[in-house]
Amino acid sequence: MHGIDLKEIIDENAVHLPDLAFVNWCSERFFINKGIFNRIDLWFFEYGFYNITARRKGIIYFLRYLHSKELYNPNKMFLQFGKGGLKAYFDSFAHECLHE
Repeated sequence: MHGIDLKEIIDENAVHLPDLAFVNWCSERFFINKGIFNRIDLWFFEYGFYNITARRKGIIYFLRYLHSKELYNPNKMFLQFGKGGLKAYFDSFAHECLHE
């Protein structure tokens, strides 16, 4: 049996991965840890994204949005937001992207 090469999976196919593989794909591609992933997933669920495929597409869109803000620091293993930072990005993302 062959393993999944997470680096070869494109965004459109990633939403169909098993749960752990999707978390790992997001971690490798967008430099987030599992705790941040869980907070993002919960935020989308509470925002009304109950369908798992739609929620995962929203998560990918949000992670792309975060990377457009140039938060990546090559000296760090994962994105870091500081106290209240992730909530501020949720708010700006909702305002800029979900209410257009």
